[in-house]
Amino acid sequence: MNRTRKEKIQDFVLKLITPPVYLWMFLDAKISIKKTDEVDFKRKEPYLMLSNHTFMFDVIHVPMRFKIPAYVVASRTLFTKQPTKFLLNDVAHCIPKSKGASDTRTARGLIGAVKRGYPVLIFPEGNTTFHGNTKYIEHSTMKLVKKLKVDVITCNVKGGYLSKPRWATSKRKNRRVELNYEIAIHKEDLAKLSIDEISEIINAKLYNNDYEYQKKAMIKRPGKKLAEGLENVLYICTECKSVNTLVTKGNSITCTHCNTEGTMDEYGLINGFKFNNPIDWDEWQKELKEELYNSVVDSTGLLFTIRFKDDSEELFGKVTLHYEKGYLKIEGAKNFTVNIKDMINPIITLRRDFSFTYQDIYYYIKLDKFGASLLRIAQDKY
Repeated sequence: MNRTRKEKIQDFVLKLITPPVYLWMFLDAKISIKKTDEVDFKRKEPYLMLSNHTFMFDVIHVPMRFKIPAYVVASRTLFTKQPTKFLLNDVAHCIPKSKGASDTRTARGLIGAVKRGYPVLIFPEGNTTFHGNTKYIEHSTMKLVKKLKVDVITCNVKGGYLSKPRWATSKRKNRRVELNYEIAIHKEDLAKLSIDEISEIINAKLYNNDYEYQKKAMIKRPGKKLAEGLENVLYICTECKSVNTLVTKGNSITCTHCNTEGTMDEYGLINGFKFNNPIDWDEWQKELKEELYNSVVDSTGLLFTIRFKDDSEELFGKVTLHYEKGYLKIEGAKNFTVNIKDMINPIITLRRDFSFTYQDIYYYIKLDKFGASLLRIAQDKY
């Protein structure tokens, strides 16, 4: 299949903007590259690249060194607002996908891109890591691997989470990221591998725990507000088991219920609480489902709806949210109550944008706080 006129224009534009993007990414983080001899950044043959998702800009860092620009799978919500709508539709090669859900249109788009000679890039977690380790990978990705019938290159990103934690409200200094490329599966081997075998290989190649990496690297990433925002992913105090009582300021973490005080240091480690990192803390808090479900959660935010038919969004305005006993009550610019069980595909995008479908309407709310606890109440997939 021949490339379209639009694709040729995009290729030309991408080539023109490559130098300033390189400079931008150089200033964003110091990158170290490790790759096997089989990985050729100048290769012309299509391939599927899979990567773990550790911070926002790994979507630029990971494919940037390859000569032929890849088609990248991106969240459908990013296609509804400017300037990302223009960048994704008219500059970059991107294919929209609904986060947390399988999408046959996405698969068809990727198959077509490969037939036109393009590589494709997927971050199969569908989400930037909340806590620092690779999480659930959609099983539908493994079926797509079989269908594409091309080499599978993996990029394991290390250090990205601690350089730019998803929950953080301020920057760290000395941001350092390591990219590790290898051919995980050769196209000749795909036919003899089962979906489960492919899944086992991909999960092993993409798994990363940034705190295990940090134990060896011990990279200092100083800052004045290292802890701020942490309460949006850690919602149960390890000392008194109270829910949504953690507050942060600067480098300090405090429980307002038991008055336990702690800090986050320049190595990204938590001091003063039972666990010194969000990964172990989250594994522990996930077990306290009843405490979370039986809690009361209050937050405020901005309510939007999205119409995917024309990729547009509508702002309703400020709302208050009150969760109690399985129901989420929303009041303000729009008033309605949702049974948590009736939410379809609840998800968090960016730092704390809470999205879900209810009665065939796609809502998203820019929450002011407590995104992680509301997401876990709605579903425990992530």
